[in-house]
Amino acid sequence: MSLLGRIRGAVPRRVLLLIVGGVLALALVAVLVPLLVLDEDDAEACRQAPVSARAQARDPERAAKALDPGPDITRTGPLKRLLHTTGAPLCDGADGTQLAGRALVAATTGRTADDQHKPARPHTERSARVAHAAVLLLSKGRKQYLPDFPLGLNPYLARMFAAYIQDTSRSVAYGAPHDWQHPTATDEEAEFGDGSGNWATPFPHGHDVHVVFPEFERAQKVVRRVAASPRAFAMLYDAERARFAWYLERLTDDAQEPGDKPKDGVMSTEMELEESATLVAELMAARTVAVKEGLAPPLAQFDRAVLRHTRGLYHPADHQVRSRPSAATLAQRRPDASAGSGKRAVQRLMDGRVQLFAVFDAWARDRGIPAGRAERLRIQLDTRYANSLNLL
Repeated sequence: MSLLGRIRGAVPRRVLLLIVGGVLALALVAVLVPLLVLDEDDAEACRQAPVSARAQARDPERAAKALDPGPDITRTGPLKRLLHTTGAPLCDGADGTQLAGRALVAATTGRTADDQHKPARPHTERSARVAHAAVLLLSKGRKQYLPDFPLGLNPYLARMFAAYIQDTSRSVAYGAPHDWQHPTATDEEAEFGDGSGNWATPFPHGHDVHVVFPEFERAQKVVRRVAASPRAFAMLYDAERARFAWYLERLTDDAQEPGDKPKDGVMSTEMELEESATLVAELMAARTVAVKEGLAPPLAQFDRAVLRHTRGLYHPADHQVRSRPSAATLAQRRPDASAGSGKRAVQRLMDGRVQLFAVFDAWARDRGIPAGRAERLRIQLDTRYANSLNLL
């Protein structure tokens, strides 16, 4: 008699069925558990950018049309798929963050990533809406309150923010007017009803479309994470310092915005200078936090990298400039001097207060700004910088 036959004879049929069932159940578990574990790992694995991103990265108009979330920001699916803001994140590398980033740059700036050196044109409604939606989607992590998008996106997001540096500074410092519920605003739409100015820009070009980022905390959180990368930090730092020089050189010899009356004082000027102080301080504080959290290289190494990436220093003209270029071109301003090299150059460049005051003091001296007024503005600039530096 075979072994199986002996077992059948010695063990009741019911017990035998139970034994066989148990063996099959164990075998099933042995097969399924690894598959379930793999599925769980796959859920955490990264993904490449969609194939459609390749054509979008080459064609800004096509990219803006494909990724446009609409006037009410209700069609965010294509942008979610590009940036993988839900589920598995984008993989770092050429087919992941780099490809998605290039498509985003094309859609939001109107130029391909390779054509950023070409003269910028005023943004379109579509491009500005894509920028708004990108911040909306990236400002919250997949599993936490703070952003957790791949750092490989940082240079591309920095390029986007730099292209909208006037709107970025305003958003980080003050947010949008409480009574404005749209993702964009034209120069005309941003004019105050009483003709006293413009809430989107101090010097309207006339044909600009501004992005109104959602809830200023959202833009602030995304900018902070973007600043964790030295190259991205340098782009934003350059753009804001270029904007600072652009603003100062267009003020009158009384440090007022053209059109302001003597009785108006310098309130408008104070608010604009506070925007620069806020963004520069935010960048400096964010880079310190990023180093502490292990998102960035050691501070000395980070700062040396920023010096390598910076375009240089920006100085306002020694006379009042009356032209009003598009806000889209501000970050393209050519630097007026080299940032230098060596340890001393690193220290000076990475001291935001030194950079702001060196430019401000030289401007006030060259333009003959009344001493009392210059001191008032200087105190306001310093106070806002110190307060913003301590927010993180």
